[in-house]
Amino acid sequence: MDNLKDMKDEVLVMTNASDGNTPHVVERIGQDGSLKTRPLAKAKPDGDFLKIDRSESILESFFSNFKRQFDNPSDFRFYHLPAELLANAKEMAALFRNPEENKEMLGEYRLEPEQYATKQAEELKQASATDESAPQQSTKWGMEQVDWQQLARMGITPESLGEIGTARLLNGHESAVLNLKTNFEGIKFETPACIRLVESPDGKPVLNIECCKQRPELDYYFGNEIPDRLKENLLKTHNAGSTIDLTIAGGKEETCLLSLNPKTNRLHHIPVSEIKIPSEINGVTLTENQRLDLSFGRSVLVENMWSERHQKHYDARLQYNVCKGGFDYDFRGLNRKVEQGQTERQEIIIPKKLKGVDLTDEQVNALKAGKAAYVEGMSDGNGGTFNAYVRPNYEKMKFDFFRWNPDKRRKQSQGQTNEQPKQSAQTTFQNRRVRKSEKKGIGTSL
Repeated sequence: MDNLKDMKDEVLVMTNASDGNTPHVVERIGQDGSLKTRPLAKAKPDGDFLKIDRSESILESFFSNFKRQFDNPSDFRFYHLPAELLANAKEMAALFRNPEENKEMLGEYRLEPEQYATKQAEELKQASATDESAPQQSTKWGMEQVDWQQLARMGITPESLGEIGTARLLNGHESAVLNLKTNFEGIKFETPACIRLVESPDGKPVLNIECCKQRPELDYYFGNEIPDRLKENLLKTHNAGSTIDLTIAGGKEETCLLSLNPKTNRLHHIPVSEIKIPSEINGVTLTENQRLDLSFGRSVLVENMWSERHQKHYDARLQYNVCKGGFDYDFRGLNRKVEQGQTERQEIIIPKKLKGVDLTDEQVNALKAGKAAYVEGMSDGNGGTFNAYVRPNYEKMKFDFFRWNPDKRRKQSQGQTNEQPKQSAQTTFQNRRVRKSEKKGIGTSL
């Protein structure tokens, strides 16, 4: 789905009217559709949360079954947020508690379960065959070709997978992480793993099981040492970022790409000779150099692609992912293109209340324009207050706090004392961001 592809490193936030719309960040979605969440106010950018771009199948399955999982689904609201915004989680929580009052601000981050359910129902309807006894005939494999008895012994059934999960399995896509049940000499075990169907030489589907590791092992791959530079890339982006010569089968050395499956913590490779890069992606014809760089695992900037979901053009860095058999989209640090040919920066939600202080319209407008605003009496989180100039940091998607106006030169700030709050000689000596430890007790000394 286009909107999922456009969400890089974003988290899922939900509210429930029955508990006052207190926002929670989703950590994971269980196989039965249950949610494990954490209050947004306690969330941090480096927390272990469900990343939407890495969990498409779980998210689609959850929304498609959402109505029948809950008695009053209309009480729930869902949003997608860049993970970086969790740096201001406490301030943002107040926005979600008053959804109608902040409707304009939250609107672009809203997710509609009904839209997912409707689209998935249409896709399943199109995928169904005319024979009612074989509803999935337009998928790669039919239901009757799958060894459901084998899967049932592992605790996996079409019901537990859900309609979307079953369709993905029949099309050869990897499942979400499942708890597979096994029995060894009377001892029962449960193993987290992902499953998929792969095609055997005779064209029949064969079950492939990939068990999850507790952590990735990146020093060696089939006896081939992995350079430190590639290991760093695998941990950071899940792709090696360049080719590596591997000796795998029969002692033959091949130039390959490596990717890390974040769901299972296992490495996968593919020979460069087997990679097929399309000539066109989302309406943009790739140059020969772009196709060559992509086949060599490099990150390539592709501009002016078209999003059907958002009905506008956008830019992204693309990189081939072996585990997906397709591309990762990275939007970080890029300005999206709009129809007028101008650029727009990634927006930060400007709250009406910041660290306990109700912002004036003048302050809100200044922050929306990317300018600094002087705010007095903000809470330092330890019972005290502090004053500071606040300015959006679009690169880190958070607010920075300064001792004096960062939009003015030092000489101008010192010479125009009637235009800004009084500052001591010590604080005007050097403008720098206010450290967290300095917020307590700063008061009017700024």
